[in-house]
Amino acid sequence: MKETSTYLLNRASVLFGRPSFRKPQAQAEPEPSCFEGCFARFLGYPSGNTKQIAVTYGERKALTSLPAPREWAELPSEKRSGIQVEVASHAKELKGWINQDAALAVLPAGCSATGDGNSGTSGPLFLFGVFDGHGRLGHEASETAAARMPGHLSSQQTHPSKNPAKALEDAFRSTDDDIYAKMGSDVEYSGSTGVVVMVDRGQSLLTVANVGDSRAVLGRLEGSSWRAVPLTTDLKPEMTEERERIELSGGVVSRFRDSSGEEAGPFRVWDGPSCEKPGLAVSRSLGDGAARSLGVIAAPVVTKHKLQGQDKFLIIATDGLWDSVENDEAVRIVAKFQTMPSIALKALTEAVRRAEGDELVDDTTILLIHFREG
Repeated sequence: MKETSTYLLNRASVLFGRPSFRKPQAQAEPEPSCFEGCFARFLGYPSGNTKQIAVTYGERKALTSLPAPREWAELPSEKRSGIQVEVASHAKELKGWINQDAALAVLPAGCSATGDGNSGTSGPLFLFGVFDGHGRLGHEASETAAARMPGHLSSQQTHPSKNPAKALEDAFRSTDDDIYAKMGSDVEYSGSTGVVVMVDRGQSLLTVANVGDSRAVLGRLEGSSWRAVPLTTDLKPEMTEERERIELSGGVVSRFRDSSGEEAGPFRVWDGPSCEKPGLAVSRSLGDGAARSLGVIAAPVVTKHKLQGQDKFLIIATDGLWDSVENDEAVRIVAKFQTMPSIALKALTEAVRRAEGDELVDDTTILLIHFREG
């Protein structure tokens, strides 16, 4: 597969810095209205005609040590609380390409048992997730996120079960700081999306934190029919609230326009109407220094879901799956192979291949979690 301009414009998470990407001829930047300028200043955002303040980066730093989690493969079956986990990760089929995805399936340190008589829970807390890197060093951003997130969760003064939403928000913020510290100036046009699910078995509670367009989808059995229950929403720049934040921060949200004015691909975040950089196709991410001053943030959207008996499995995957397979179809495929999770993962991957002309055009990482009794 060649990394053609058409493919880049339609599917790449970030455009600037790719050898195949050529910036268009600059267009004149419109002047903001008096209302826009006054409204932006009132809210504390730069006005549309304010030049972006350059983000400064320090030297690469060694990160401090954090409490080490127990990897899922290290846990004995009696410690898994009736959860079965399978993971598959495949790089896109481009010669010399490095898989930029990373997966997370751990028991964070200090989370093997919760509850002090008041919290109402006595079960363990597990952490599952995927991170989808993008940019020249996207793999470094995603690997750092997967390695550091559990330790930051364990390092908090208050046990994560007390306020799981805040615990995940703080862990994302600290992990983002780590990515900037570790990568230095290389974080400017590299970053990662991510979805993390905290599973509290004592309270049968899922707490989901999301930045970007990776996705978590629950498979629910209703009578004899399967239903896909999305636990996340893809965070795109054109969404009303996301767009407002970006534009009030001085960013521009638009599809790419070539020199003839033709639009192509998804809506992206730019530093001006010339659509030169960074060309990020998500509104929230980890890293991505150039986009940070444009209103792209690392704060996750957090949701909660109380597990019911009908909730049989959870699919957490990067957009390599979701760009090719709809939620309902993914759930149908997994349900067909419920007793054979590894086969279900192969079937999902093959469904992506079929949809993309018998090849993987993007890194595809799928984490499959079955909730079983016992």
